[in-house]
Amino acid sequence: MKVVFLKDISTKGKRGEIRDVANGYARNFLFPRGLAMPATAGAIKIAKVQSEEKSQRQARQQEEINELIQQLEAKELHLKARAGAKGRLHGAITSADIAHGLSQLVNIEIDKKKIELDEPLHHLGSYEVTISLAKGSEARLKVVIEEEEK
Repeated sequence: MKVVFLKDISTKGKRGEIRDVANGYARNFLFPRGLAMPATAGAIKIAKVQSEEKSQRQARQQEEINELIQQLEAKELHLKARAGAKGRLHGAITSADIAHGLSQLVNIEIDKKKIELDEPLHHLGSYEVTISLAKGSEARLKVVIEEEEK
């Protein structure tokens, strides 16, 4: 029996997909739970329209992400911190500090979880930081840590 999935089901199909499933599975599981509906001409047409809208939305989002990557890679983030002997910081610069500085720099809220740091930065200097904006989309940003004026 051909059905149009209304919700994602990990092993069977994603929302908007048209698939062949067993009659009993469709009648006894998918239809009563509102997970799918029979693949009639009208349902197929609606599924195609939704699929096109989804692909357009994803293309727009990818375009925005690429634009943000270009903005970030063109910039350099300067952070000031107190330092002691041999350029060692009092404390550390964490991904939260970098996210806060970036948010002010590009006027877009960036989550600290998207900033990939192996460990917090403890020394003055220049570092290359990777920012994972989406699956497969990363930006590299130069972060410069300078000594704070006393």
